[in-house]
Amino acid sequence: MAHLLRIDGKAADPCHRVSMASENLTETDHLESWIKSHPEVIDDTLMVVTTQFHSWASDTGKASERPDLLALSSSGELVVVELKREGDRRVHLQAITYGAMASEFSRDDLARAHVAWVAKEHGESISTEEALARLIDHVDGDLQESVFRLPRLLLVAESFPDQVMSTVQWLADIAPDLTIECHEYQVFRSAHDLMVSFQRLFPVDDLTDRRLRPAFQESLAGLSDQVRTKRRNAKSVTIIAEHELVPDGATVKFDPTGFVKKEVLDQVLQWLAEDPNRASATWESDPAKPLKWVLDPTRKWGSSHLSVGSGP
Repeated sequence: MAHLLRIDGKAADPCHRVSMASENLTETDHLESWIKSHPEVIDDTLMVVTTQFHSWASDTGKASERPDLLALSSSGELVVVELKREGDRRVHLQAITYGAMASEFSRDDLARAHVAWVAKEHGESISTEEALARLIDHVDGDLQESVFRLPRLLLVAESFPDQVMSTVQWLADIAPDLTIECHEYQVFRSAHDLMVSFQRLFPVDDLTDRRLRPAFQESLAGLSDQVRTKRRNAKSVTIIAEHELVPDGATVKFDPTGFVKKEVLDQVLQWLAEDPNRASATWESDPAKPLKWVLDPTRKWGSSHLSVGSGP
């Protein structure tokens, strides 16, 4: 259980744990609003695509399921977020259903959903092309529909019954390509303020890089490796930014060696040599897109767009 102190210099007053229900707070009106305004409390790589999406149809009928929140990570994964005010023994079953349905999204479907959400949420009218451009710009690398096949499932609740935790851990063992996370939040009240904290309960740490798989599982295993690489790149940049390992304003140099096919490497090196600024970027402490190319300082780039080494 988390403990929270309200501090004023050396003085500290304990904040008392309260429930959503006791404070008349609900999933849709409050919890969803907090997370869509600050998705970084569960993952600092998320961009909200839509909330309460309910336009599902097949050749034989329609469905009215409503995932609480659908997001896009900087790794290009779809992220299904299911919210609960209290513990719910079926929250993981709902999330799995929503994940299966979301896996059928195309890039255009995602853009159209974002258009509708932006209009409803912000009163802004944008085209499908503009929405798609925003999604592509958020992703560190390419926005690939093949990655949509493995949505990440995030369960967010005040508490998780033992049935849920047991099932989630079991699924992690028998279905390692499926990623389910459990995030617990707690509401606190002090004399004058109401606060909420978030923490990830499961998985305790990302051990997927150390998980062994049979070599003949090529179809989804190859896709999982691709997703893990994208996550690892995003996590590395986050660590560098959070710990200020590269100072703001530092110059970094683009080095294509090892990232460009050998048959075109000489051409790329020659192109870079024609103008030294082509190989230069400036570092900013942004966990998603820390690079500004000298020749286009109005746009920011992620680590997968530019391969860099520290400048002199």
